[in-house]
Amino acid sequence: MPPVELFAQILQAGFDETLSYLTLHVITCLVPAFFIAGGISAVLSDHFVTKYLSGDAPKLQAYSIASVSGVALAVCSCTILPMFAGLYKKGAGIGPATAFLFSGPAINVLAVVFTARVLGLPLGGARAFFAVSMAAFIGLVMAFVFGDAADQQSSQPVATDGGQVPTQRPTWVTAGFFGSQVAILLIAATGLLSWAVKAPLLAPFFALLGYLLWAKFERGEIETWLQETWFFTRSIFPLLLAGTFVIGIIGAIAAIAQGMNPLETIQAGEQTFVAHKVAPGLLTQGIFGETTVLSAGLGSVIGAILYMPTLLEVPIVGSLFGYTQGLMADGPALALLLAGPSLSLPNMLVIWKTIGAKRTALYISLVAVAATGAGLLWGVL
Repeated sequence: MPPVELFAQILQAGFDETLSYLTLHVITCLVPAFFIAGGISAVLSDHFVTKYLSGDAPKLQAYSIASVSGVALAVCSCTILPMFAGLYKKGAGIGPATAFLFSGPAINVLAVVFTARVLGLPLGGARAFFAVSMAAFIGLVMAFVFGDAADQQSSQPVATDGGQVPTQRPTWVTAGFFGSQVAILLIAATGLLSWAVKAPLLAPFFALLGYLLWAKFERGEIETWLQETWFFTRSIFPLLLAGTFVIGIIGAIAAIAQGMNPLETIQAGEQTFVAHKVAPGLLTQGIFGETTVLSAGLGSVIGAILYMPTLLEVPIVGSLFGYTQGLMADGPALALLLAGPSLSLPNMLVIWKTIGAKRTALYISLVAVAATGAGLLWGVL
């Protein structure tokens, strides 16, 4: 194949990956997530963060909340980032914040239920147990190494009318504000429902949010919320696009190395994949037949690098790597399921910008090591 055509296919794979990301996740996942992040920064009371998630909060309380908070969020490694950045900017300790960062994509109820249904109840249960345990472990180690006192400036937005944005409001108003947005995120993000079903389900939550904004929030508060939302959007979204484009490039190169056209389709079990999306996994199929340090470690590394939208990790493990056909052992399967939803190349770029290089390096290492260890333990059991 002429070099020019190869280069064109590699670029096309990058653009395809980016377009797929934009089509599948921007409106239904990222937009609601950015608004939630803006709300965390502008609306959530400093007292709440200080009391429940700061470095001074009781550890059992802080890490229990952070480690299970992802149950209600159907988010991927990129969608969780605005919420994580909002909490960290608001003053959450590095330990609880990173526990939340890991738990959000790792233990959302849709992913756990889908894993149990497709890959079996034992693996689904193992995923839930180890995800919660890993979230607490990662957060505690991060706090031990770097200290859990917030070292960043807490956001203190000021209303555009010249007065300080009030932070005291009835609990039910704050709960309704965030609860309606989380419900919108959950309903919009699920692929199990058509829009004909989603629309009537979304309507009452949009109505509730609109009522609260109209009746219970000052104009300055709403403007501050929108400003914070735009801040997270312009800070994070370009990095997500760049990282996703690079993932497509890597996949295309891996496909060409195996003699495939990056844009051709490949049948794996009952699933159909574009070659550049699965080529990195195909290179490693022969290693995953048994649980070893190499197979579990490689599973965690592949999961950490590749971008996997919520729930996609299940068919990748089941069909692409052949778990449902007995071609992939339990250990590397669990390691990939744990590391895959919680890390990706785009995700790493944004974490680095949010908490710095040293903290990011340790966080990534902890996820990879803990996922490897969990995979080895589960494989032995």
